[in-house]
Amino acid sequence: MTPVVLFWYGAVVSFLVGSSIGSFLNVVIYRLPLDMSLASPPSRCGVCETPIRFYDNIPILSWFLLRGKCRTCKASYSFRYPAVELFVGLVAIGLWWKHASPLLDGHQFPIWPVVALVALRFAFFVLLIAITAIDLEHLIIPHELTFPGMALGLASPWILKALFGPHYQRIWPPVSPGVSILGWLVGGLFIILVIQLYFSVRKIQGMGGGDVTLMAMLGAWLGWPALIFILFAASMQGLIAAGIAYLIKPNFLRNIDEVFADEEDQDDAIRKDSESIDGEEEDGGFGMAAIPFGPFLALAGAEFMLFGHLLPQDINMLLLYL
Repeated sequence: MTPVVLFWYGAVVSFLVGSSIGSFLNVVIYRLPLDMSLASPPSRCGVCETPIRFYDNIPILSWFLLRGKCRTCKASYSFRYPAVELFVGLVAIGLWWKHASPLLDGHQFPIWPVVALVALRFAFFVLLIAITAIDLEHLIIPHELTFPGMALGLASPWILKALFGPHYQRIWPPVSPGVSILGWLVGGLFIILVIQLYFSVRKIQGMGGGDVTLMAMLGAWLGWPALIFILFAASMQGLIAAGIAYLIKPNFLRNIDEVFADEEDQDDAIRKDSESIDGEEEDGGFGMAAIPFGPFLALAGAEFMLFGHLLPQDINMLLLYL
């Protein structure tokens, strides 16, 4: 198989595998916040509870063939399902393109280390997508996602070192095991400090424990120098989104006291598909409005992973890695 044919073969496989994992990710996004099993029962209609047949569960294609409706009861399925499948498939093919594109120029090299690198990066992005979707809808970041993400992030430098030898730090970001461990510690501890300082000043809780573990996860994957960019980019993008959200009041804009209600009430709110604040309600003003910060941390982490090497050297903190 020539390098060019191998590249396109890998691209097709990447998209098919990615969209299939995107289908499972829809299950994770729906069930995990509700404390439901991810394996049982099998996928079924949420209205009539008819099990979904295998040929009605083909990523992307089945939704359009069924016109977004259950075959049995004709209940509508959200467009989020094919959108997530398509997006995850595109992420997979994009990562393959990024790391395997030298094949298009006829370069020959051991392909399995590249496959492993793409798989690691893909796992990172899949976790960020799930965290973002859940946090936007429920304003929670499940530790069931961030804890495995931290473990895989800490293991990633060791895996890449074993696969690529001394050349592993040529891969952006050039994270060594030590830089990864320090990023994990600094990321989590810094957010804990921010939470404590915010509470001491305003006497209200501004961030949750999920933000702590997400930042630790990002530090483990990207190294401690990346945290500077992540915090700045996430804060700026979050501030812009907060201003827009306060004007149009989408569902994820809620009062901060409601968000940090006691855990039992919060679980009940999740199960009842918590409602947005009505425009005529007293919401305490912009200062009491809450938006999920996790998606902006995830966005900044993804931006740094993909484009950090294009930033000016004093911004991408390259020298601090080495």
